[in-house]
Amino acid sequence: MLKGLSVPPSHMKVIFYLTTNGPSPVSKIANDLEISKPNMTPIIDNLISEGYAVRYDDPNDRRIINIKATEKAFNTLKQKKQETVELVSEKLSSLSDEDIELLMDTIPPLIKILGKIK
Repeated sequence: MLKGLSVPPSHMKVIFYLTTNGPSPVSKIANDLEISKPNMTPIIDNLISEGYAVRYDDPNDRRIINIKATEKAFNTLKQKKQETVELVSEKLSSLSDEDIELLMDTIPPLIKILGKIK
């Protein structure tokens, strides 16, 4: 899904976070994604320079810097998700109906288990 993007996969975590959670303070993003605050600065700077995010002061507290995903970030993720769906569909088309059914039965418990891993 991340192939062909101008930002490293590590930066995509921040884009996913912002597009899912909305505008957030840098410290909250760093805390939630378990990225050190010093490492957040170059990530945010890169996302801003590439047009995936914007930085602005919190209107209630100018000490807080918020980061917001841009339309480019949303559009890029939408495009990459569509490409992924098409790729997975193509790969699954070679499976039998029984294999698809087994896969459908297996995925929910697997997701539940993977959700427990941190």
